[in-house]
Amino acid sequence: MPRKGRTSQVLVSAAIFIVLEVAAIAMLHSSSVLQDIWLNRASHRVAGWIWGGGSRIAGYFKLDSRNKMLQEENARLSEELRKYRELEKSEEYLSRAHSVDDGFDYIFAHIVKMGTKSQRNYIILDKGLLDGVGPDCGIVTSEGVIGVIDAADEHIAYGRTLMNPSMHVSVRIGRDGVAGPLSWNGRGSRGAVLSGIPLGYKAEVGDTLWTSGYSAIFPAEIPVGIVMGSSTRSGAAQDVEVELLQDFNALDYVTVVRNRNLGAIEVLEQSTEEGQL
Repeated sequence: MPRKGRTSQVLVSAAIFIVLEVAAIAMLHSSSVLQDIWLNRASHRVAGWIWGGGSRIAGYFKLDSRNKMLQEENARLSEELRKYRELEKSEEYLSRAHSVDDGFDYIFAHIVKMGTKSQRNYIILDKGLLDGVGPDCGIVTSEGVIGVIDAADEHIAYGRTLMNPSMHVSVRIGRDGVAGPLSWNGRGSRGAVLSGIPLGYKAEVGDTLWTSGYSAIFPAEIPVGIVMGSSTRSGAAQDVEVELLQDFNALDYVTVVRNRNLGAIEVLEQSTEEGQL
């Protein structure tokens, strides 16, 4: 083949090669752009899934925390409701039972602190002298006698509870039965004993004990406990086993009872003892 024809063929081949290279480069560029777009989209989807999953997981744990908070709040509100219902019940009962002026003032108080684990248990209330609470005031609920105030300052009062061997309450078996001193038996928060009941008197299991009204500290006819049995003591009297109506481990609010005539009664008693009457 002549040299001139061979040169022309080489030039044509070179031109074709260049065109194909340019086309390949263009396609590669276009393909890279598409790949970038696909990769970007894919990475965005993966990132979105990861962030979304993380958000859902965090939300799950936050939901568990919120549920716990709601449960705690519900329990707190239920306890508050129970306390207010007890207080309302106590107020309603005492106001109804003593609707006629019996010479007592009734002051509702909250327990600040109370002992139930020792042999000489005490109680501290959030009411004091400025509220009309002072020494020799009684402490009661609608379900029994709680104790007596021994000392008070302007805002706080301290007293002994019935779960103290030095505390005695005059009670009556039934509304018309015999009366005697009731005291804690030293066992548990609801055990008590009524002492000195005549052997001839039959105390029936299930009979209700009421405050007798013989004390100047407590008004009459506050229910105190239930007869659980009896036993003979020294062959001369019987002790009546009592279950207190009020569980001392379940106390929040109490009522302080103040005898407005206590001062006059004490003066009268003192005058009688000194032979001035």
